[in-house]
Amino acid sequence: MSTAQEIFEHYGKVYPAGTTIFREGDPGEEMFIIQSGQVKIAKHTSTGEKTLVILSEGDFFGEMAVIDNEPRSASAIAHVDTKLIVLNQQVFESTMQTNAHIVKKILRNMSSRLREANRQIATLMLKDHNRRVASTLLLLVHKHGRNTENGFVMDISLTPAELADMVGLAQDMNKVKDILGKLEKAKIIRMDGAQIVIVSPDNLEKFIKYLEMKEEFEL
Repeated sequence: MSTAQEIFEHYGKVYPAGTTIFREGDPGEEMFIIQSGQVKIAKHTSTGEKTLVILSEGDFFGEMAVIDNEPRSASAIAHVDTKLIVLNQQVFESTMQTNAHIVKKILRNMSSRLREANRQIATLMLKDHNRRVASTLLLLVHKHGRNTENGFVMDISLTPAELADMVGLAQDMNKVKDILGKLEKAKIIRMDGAQIVIVSPDNLEKFIKYLEMKEEFEL
């Protein structure tokens, strides 16, 4: 039996797609490491559930509530069938005290999340919906894109509905579909069934810069 299998035997749990791992406001008694699958982190707002990020294999989450003993700041849902390593507070604290490498990794991860949250907030504040959608796609392809001969495929599920949720336009799906239609016509993206594939991240970036200049010069 491999080390990964042994760890899963002791600490592993399986969560079918759609299963709520924890809810916003729950006490934070465990942290989680994704062995396989994807987890959606979401927050409730006045307009409904808002997807903050989709995490994938190797990512971990839930550590903040364990560290500060505060309630969960967001909900976690299995986006697809997912295997998690679940560490309770005692195991987590013991690991933190004896493994400096883990401490550094958690600090780097938290720093990275803060930067990503700042970028996401800046994107959501954009009034131009075209820029908001395009900028979110660029952030996602840099984090989750996998280069193939047919374009950059996301390692996470990314449908138009999921994208609309991420950019705060879940109530205006037609607008998101119109924007995706423009990008597809310009051969910047293409649709592979329900999934969005980025054909050219470089052209996507150029499109964003064009929109920025258009707004700056009020063209």
